[in-house]
Amino acid sequence: MMDFESLKIAAGVIFIMMSGVWIASLFLKDVSIVDSFWGFGFGAIALALYFVNDGGEAQAILTLLVSLWSLRLGLHLFIRWSAEPEEDHRYQAMRRNNPGFWWRSLYIVFGLQGLLMWVIALPVQIALSVPAVSANLWIYPAAFISVAGLLIETFADIQLNAFRKNPENKGKVLNIGLWSVSRHPNYFGDALFWWGIWCVSVTISLKALFVIFAPALMTFLIVKISGADLLEKSLVKTRPGYKDYMAQTNRFIPKLF
Repeated sequence: MMDFESLKIAAGVIFIMMSGVWIASLFLKDVSIVDSFWGFGFGAIALALYFVNDGGEAQAILTLLVSLWSLRLGLHLFIRWSAEPEEDHRYQAMRRNNPGFWWRSLYIVFGLQGLLMWVIALPVQIALSVPAVSANLWIYPAAFISVAGLLIETFADIQLNAFRKNPENKGKVLNIGLWSVSRHPNYFGDALFWWGIWCVSVTISLKALFVIFAPALMTFLIVKISGADLLEKSLVKTRPGYKDYMAQTNRFIPKLF
């Protein structure tokens, strides 16, 4: 199957999923549910393309990695959304500032996230569109990068959840474990995972080299747009010790950045 056919299939998967979730959000009056499907969507793309294109051993490894990340993040965000009594404050602000938000959210929220998902998943789409490929020696160190990223973000979230559940930690700053070497180890692990996925995709098809902007976009989003920077603007105001924590701990990459 040619690359463009796989691109169309991925776009179709995203369109069907996001349209359905948008309709659900109208009944729920809460678009926050979209966040969990940001996670689930990547796995849906990978699984659809793997089975449609009858991938080989290398494609199976790639699909497994993406599916594990997708399931973990999707469930994590869905459980967190289920526990929240109201819509996320970011979407509440968007709702206030956009008359007719119920229909505008289709493209402001769901359409935009769907487009970003499609772009970030380009290495996966390319690697899963080529004829079946056997695993080579290079795929294993590349896969190790992704596994390391997945483990880092998983344990970072576990530590964060345990910290939040302890009422004695209210108003305090988490600065132990992984959070002692990075202010956002969960985001760092996420970025590391997607750079690993790009590396795995390159071992399957060299065409993936040309979409290096995909993991770079994911990194940019979680550092500058929807992740670290946005969160820190709030934490500086709500956590008295956060400025000291910022001075002592790197924002993203331990010992570097």
